[in-house]
Amino acid sequence: MFVTSVVILARGRGRGTPILADFNAFPSVFGACSVAAVSHTVLPTVVPLIRNKTYLCQGVMVVFATVTLLYLTLCVFVVFVFPEKDIQAVILVNFATCSVVPVVFVIYILGLYTTIKVSANFPLNGVTLSDNLKSMFAGFQCSHAWPVDRLLFPLAVIAPPLAISYGTHNIEMIVGITGSYTVNLIQYVTPSALVYLSRKEARARFGDDVLIKHASPFQHGFWIILALLYAAVGLVVSTVFYVKSLA
Repeated sequence: MFVTSVVILARGRGRGTPILADFNAFPSVFGACSVAAVSHTVLPTVVPLIRNKTYLCQGVMVVFATVTLLYLTLCVFVVFVFPEKDIQAVILVNFATCSVVPVVFVIYILGLYTTIKVSANFPLNGVTLSDNLKSMFAGFQCSHAWPVDRLLFPLAVIAPPLAISYGTHNIEMIVGITGSYTVNLIQYVTPSALVYLSRKEARARFGDDVLIKHASPFQHGFWIILALLYAAVGLVVSTVFYVKSLA
């Protein structure tokens, strides 16, 4: 996509005329940013493999800065290459029709990349969610019954995304609503509560004199309050925009 964008702009074929800002798109931007940031959930599986954690915080910051820079660069290219009304929710669809890519096989791969990626991740995410449901209801005797374990839990995982996929094709709206509400709760509210309670428990058990050499720089309670305020503001503003758009 980067190469194609550069070639199109270098040939003077860019047709985009982006405006400076469109605040009506804030809910979708907030939702997209929240959903994109969920990728940090892979860090718990990567961090334990790093033996020397002296520069762990700096390394994580470099990774996030690099990813952010790549996203911003691609977004700038896209808004100058394609007209605003033609930009698809799945940006790969735009590049799949570009004549800059001469190989038909490559064009189809570009168009099907998102489908292949989601199809590959869906079974893994489904199994993970199903296991989480089993753990949540493990205390109930009925959860161990064969119909509940083999039918109810898998259906609870598969039914919602299937219903949404058949009910709407507006990916922008799905990402906006998911990011503004569900991911907001998962990414900001729940971790903030867990951090607060875990710190309270740690102080009760070990006292306030324990020093951790490579402790997080975000230990002050201000960061918990900031995360909750950000979640609240995003939730309120997104709700207002959605209500206005429906009215």
